Amino acid sequence: MFIGSHQVPVMMSRLIFAGISLALCSCASVGVRSARQVSEMPPRKVPSAIFVKPLAYYDPNVAVDRSGTKLSGFQYEYQEKFTRFLTSRLSDGIAPASAMAATAPPRRGNYWLITGQFDRVVQGSRFLRSVIGFGLGGTKLDTTVVVSDMSGPTPRPFLVIRTSGGSNAVPLLLGFPRSGLTFDAQRTAREVTAAISEFLYQQGAVPYEYAVAPRRLSETAPATYDPRAWVHPSAP
Repeated sequence: MFIGSHQVPVMMSRLIFAGISLALCSCASVGVRSARQVSEMPPRKVPSAIFVKPLAYYDPNVAVDRSGTKLSGFQYEYQEKFTRFLTSRLSDGIAPASAMAATAPPRRGNYWLITGQFDRVVQGSRFLRSVIGFGLGGTKLDTTVVVSDMSGPTPRPFLVIRTSGGSNAVPLLLGFPRSGLTFDAQRTAREVTAAISEFLYQQGAVPYEYAVAPRRLSETAPATYDPRAWVHPSAP
């Protein structure tokens, strides 16, 4: 079939648009796989403060281009980075939040304690994400976050949030800023905060107009970890 010269620009535009659309579709995102209440009597009011302990690592599922002391340094820095992102989000959307050392005893009162684990951390390849894209070289970040009530003599877990996702860059856009583990940590902090906001709305603690819903992913089999393993046994 003959194609007139005036049709070529139109076809080229459509091809370019289709390519860009496909590239953008390859940019995965983070969402909440499940937000499960684990207490029959969860708190029904907004806490006065939230304390965030650094998330632990499930070492078999950490895949980055470092080892030895460099790996330890990366893990520490990533813990600190995620904690900063999460405390900032929580402070803006839920209640004043601050970091707490992993070994620090929790404070008793109208407070919440956040603990958890990085279930999977995959660095991927920046080169493949930037030059090729389409899912190649993508990062992966999965977490399990446990929220505990500190109003009693011992921390009481009441909400377990599981997130999953990752990111890929648009092909041929080197240094695309919306991909990589740092951006995954930012989005995970956003989704965890949204899941907590949704929980508070369900408990009648915040009105509809102030609540935020997380991005939902399909439910999978429950994690095999015991969430209480990440909670300090007692509070003063």
